[in-house]
Amino acid sequence: MNRYWLALLAMLCVGSATAQDLATVAITMPQSGCALTANESVTVWLFNYGPTLPAGSTFNVAYSIGASVPVTENVVLGGSLLRNSRLAYTFTTPADLSTPGNYTLDATVNLAGDINPTNNTHSAYAVTNWANSVGGTVSGPAGPTLNGSLTLSGHTGAVLEWQHSDDGNHRWRRLVNATTSQTFAALREHTAFRALVRNGPCAPVLSTSQLVLSSDPIFYSGLEP
Repeated sequence: MNRYWLALLAMLCVGSATAQDLATVAITMPQSGCALTANESVTVWLFNYGPTLPAGSTFNVAYSIGASVPVTENVVLGGSLLRNSRLAYTFTTPADLSTPGNYTLDATVNLAGDINPTNNTHSAYAVTNWANSVGGTVSGPAGPTLNGSLTLSGHTGAVLEWQHSDDGNHRWRRLVNATTSQTFAALREHTAFRALVRNGPCAPVLSTSQLVLSSDPIFYSGLEP
């Protein structure tokens, strides 16, 4: 191999050894949850595919929520970031996820001299903010009856089950029903009804209870008309 090719090979090796390549490989925070706030931390993982970045090296990182204006911050390394190692960075500017709904976050790193911009951005990180469960209100017949139905309204979340009690609200029994309407027939005791509601992964809560009076009670149930 002549001197020209040896020199060219040496130059390529040196260039390969010094080529910078810093990537955004993950977004780990925020995470989906109930009643998220306007101050949710945003944490990204960066990976150094290039040579060691010495302490004091600087680069920009940014995140955006949907089509919003990106939040950009400058990072100054406090220590060396070795080759084939990763760095977790938490933005000083939090994300406002206080409105219930679905969000999509993108994050990007921008290092001067980076030869591979295709891995700079981690896209489409999904976060859901579920509103807290609200039990709602049960409404039903206004007067004594044997047959009828009750309706749940004003709730947030899905109905897990209905419950009923005929002993003064001391003992509640489950009714296998996950709809917003509960029927009853041949009601022989004054009976209270309520629903159990849960929104997403949030804690389940109870609705108000509705007392239904039997028009022909067979004995005193402990529930006052």
